[in-house]
Amino acid sequence: MSEGQGHYAGAGGHGAGPQPTPYPQPTPYPQGGPYAGPNPYSPADNPYAQGNPYAQGNPYTQGTPYPQSGPYGQANPYGQPVPAARPPAASPSPASSAAPPFDGAFPGPRPRRSRIAVLLQFTLQWIYAPLWIAALAALFAILLWSGASGPSEPNSDSWLKVNRTFIPPRRLKAELTGRAEDWERYVAPILERRIRTAEAGHAAGAGEVGADFGRTMGVKLAVRLYRGLGAAGVVRLAERYGWQGVPSGGDLARVRLSRRFPAPAAVFAPGPQDPPAAPGTPWGARPARSALLLPFMFVLQIGYVPVCGVLSLLAFWVKHPEPDYWDRWGARWAVGPRAFWAEFSGSAAAWDRHVRRIVAREVRPGNRGTEAPRRIRVNLATYRGAGAQHVLRVAAEQGFFLDPAYLPEPEVCVRLHRPDRQA
Repeated sequence: MSEGQGHYAGAGGHGAGPQPTPYPQPTPYPQGGPYAGPNPYSPADNPYAQGNPYAQGNPYTQGTPYPQSGPYGQANPYGQPVPAARPPAASPSPASSAAPPFDGAFPGPRPRRSRIAVLLQFTLQWIYAPLWIAALAALFAILLWSGASGPSEPNSDSWLKVNRTFIPPRRLKAELTGRAEDWERYVAPILERRIRTAEAGHAAGAGEVGADFGRTMGVKLAVRLYRGLGAAGVVRLAERYGWQGVPSGGDLARVRLSRRFPAPAAVFAPGPQDPPAAPGTPWGARPARSALLLPFMFVLQIGYVPVCGVLSLLAFWVKHPEPDYWDRWGARWAVGPRAFWAEFSGSAAAWDRHVRRIVAREVRPGNRGTEAPRRIRVNLATYRGAGAQHVLRVAAEQGFFLDPAYLPEPEVCVRLHRPDRQA
């Protein structure tokens, strides 16, 4: 896919020492800031062989979170007092992501079920499973034609989860014998699959971001999947993959697992005020789509975009390697009404207006008095003809900078972070 994930952490840089820069003071990011790191491009490809103005220290151990002689004037360009210095956050070590030894806090195997009940359920499910599928299809058809939205109470979607009562043949032996080794053979592939899915989601930007820009991923399993093995056995299996158990607070219905990933190392990224990146480079303008095809794409997408959405719902068992697959698909095969003129004309002014409109919408406080977001994501479709660096330039005017919690992927999206600014 042309907009696939690409990380371009170069190994060397230009070899020359950094030149004097307009940003002599620290920036609000650890590990050298979001615009630090070696330049992966050769001097012939780099249109701006200059020093990195953001390669400074951690703002929470030094002074203010903004450059004193920042890109928009003297002192603090935002006209607000700066926060006091904070103690440095503990930097995660490689060993910190490893699971600690099990301390006995997780329960063991659950009581076995009756063999007669298990065999009866396994036999009857081949009768009520087709009936449930038919009833589910009929209900969806009724809701579609009547315009109703269905029940909205808590747990009102339990009727969609009758499949949880099914016993697959692989689990039948474990249920009947109750031996821990049989349960382990059953749950180990399920656990590995869910862990791999969670780690793929982390690579695509999922996870809960911590104060030190590390991210935590979570996985949970229902007790029906590991009854004879116990939560302690599941945690033991998860430790092989570097995951650890999370205390459930007496919840015996499921086991929770987590893994903490440290913040990625800083890589090269141009600053908002650096010379414009050359077209075709990761941070420059992307190649434009054919102006002759755009009108047809604009009209035909009214039909094929919903069709593709319906097909993806019907083929729910098909898993794409990238969790943000549909964002990437839309960037290739769809064009937004507001982005149409900018892409059709190729006008730099039109692209600038479009980028500013989208960034202003993303940083706006939410409804019901919610505050402005700390993190936003701007997709490729927004800045295709302007370049990812132009997004950095526009976002910096709103107090947002490249998010150090994620590896930059300008071929797909730009993730931005607003540092804390306390009065």
